[in-house]
Amino acid sequence: MLEQLSKYTFIVYKDIKIGELIATGNVGVYKGEYNSNNVAIKQYEFSLNNIDTVKKELDIGHNLKSDRLMKVYGYSYSKDQTCLYLVMEYINSCDLHDYIGQYYERITSDKHLYIDEYGCYLMPSETKRSIILSLLKAIRSMHRENIVHGDLKPPNLSIHREDKDIFLKIIDYGTCHKSYLIQLDYCCGTDSYVSPEMNDKHILTHKTDIYAVGVIMTEIWCGSIKYFDYKEARNYLLKQLRIIKNDDPELEKIIKKCIEINPDKRPDIYKLIKVFTKYQDNKTR
Repeated sequence: MLEQLSKYTFIVYKDIKIGELIATGNVGVYKGEYNSNNVAIKQYEFSLNNIDTVKKELDIGHNLKSDRLMKVYGYSYSKDQTCLYLVMEYINSCDLHDYIGQYYERITSDKHLYIDEYGCYLMPSETKRSIILSLLKAIRSMHRENIVHGDLKPPNLSIHREDKDIFLKIIDYGTCHKSYLIQLDYCCGTDSYVSPEMNDKHILTHKTDIYAVGVIMTEIWCGSIKYFDYKEARNYLLKQLRIIKNDDPELEKIIKKCIEINPDKRPDIYKLIKVFTKYQDNKTR
């Protein structure tokens, strides 16, 4: 079963140390050690389906150049072949979802635009713009590699700290493809971040990612969003944009272009960065 992984780096099981559990989801993720460096280790049950999953993550993450994309170093398995491991770069902070959550306070005030059941969302505008620009640069790095992610959302974006700087890294390549257009036979992605063309026709392109980017930009600006099916999510998103328009009409126009129904009307990531950088420069003058 392991022949299909033969072109990737095999890491001998005794060379890795598996430590504390740091994340749960479809599989457990552990903090570990390899070559005297901290690593993250995904643990899978040993099965043909999971070998396919590991192969896909290795296909995407094995030779990435950008620091804004999580590196995948190789794979391993236990001596009794009951567990399969994916050895990855260790990210030294939380994901974007939890980072946004740190800016909530349990107060209510008519003076604040961004209040929901979680409390009052108080991330400073300068921080929001900085995080959005970091998001766009990470997407640019990914699209330069001709990768379409397919499931962009805050839990798949990690905050990485390096000295005094923080920036976003894209993680989790299980839904990624290296192509310009992919026709799937299922709806890929997470409720509230799914584009119209994915919802209706199961078409995945770089512009599908741009739609999700528009949703994430809205979330960075307004606070954590709720997970809805497509129709409810679209209505909720437009409601949030009306709030942003009252706060920052220039930003609202940028996000609105990202979530156009017609993907051909959405900007590519290069144009989006150009427009957002100009907007940000105007704000800092």
